[in-house]
Amino acid sequence: MNYILEIESRNKSEAQKKASEILGIPEDQLDFESEGSGLFGMMARKPVVVRVKTKEHPGDEALIKGVLLTLVYKMGIDVEIEDFEDTEENYVVHIDSEDSGILIGRQGKTLDALQFLLNLLVTPELNNKKRILVDVARYRERRKKKLNKLAKSVADRVAKSGRSVLLESMNPYERRIVHLTLEEDDRVTTRSEGNGLYKRVRVVVLRSEGEEEEYYEEEYYEEGEEE
Repeated sequence: MNYILEIESRNKSEAQKKASEILGIPEDQLDFESEGSGLFGMMARKPVVVRVKTKEHPGDEALIKGVLLTLVYKMGIDVEIEDFEDTEENYVVHIDSEDSGILIGRQGKTLDALQFLLNLLVTPELNNKKRILVDVARYRERRKKKLNKLAKSVADRVAKSGRSVLLESMNPYERRIVHLTLEEDDRVTTRSEGNGLYKRVRVVVLRSEGEEEEYYEEEYYEEGEEE
């Protein structure tokens, strides 16, 4: 296995200690490679970069944390891991940063790209092949609440007007939130339209017998939440 964490610190000793704390693995169970050196081992001209390898599989949590922090480090952004959740379906990593807006990007697309790359790199090495979700400054939590509210509001609008409503482009995770929110609403149904990763959800009114009503369509664009 290649190195799972790359961090920068004032000296090698400090970097090794920091790596051990991040991964939750004792230093004697880790292998370290460093770049950069101090003057006679005392005064560093530049920060020391340490790459960390494990002598055996580090466990899913440590592996995910290490690779995620390394990816963000390569972006030149400092982050902290706030929380790690091991749910029935997903691993969820909550991180925070002073540059959270940069990490999120417009409509969360930078965050989606980071999450996609993390899954691509890490999933084959996981003991439990769960999808990894990355949340920055609780953006996805706030986004979920906003989408829940939006879905219910649009359902009321569709049921009242008889006009279908087409929402803005969303990633699969966000579309699923809308579908599930309206799943039990017997006035409307939902379907995804478009190609590729980012599709749009259409909310359509139902007849009493459960068939889609063929009313004329009205497009609706939600204002993207800007960070």
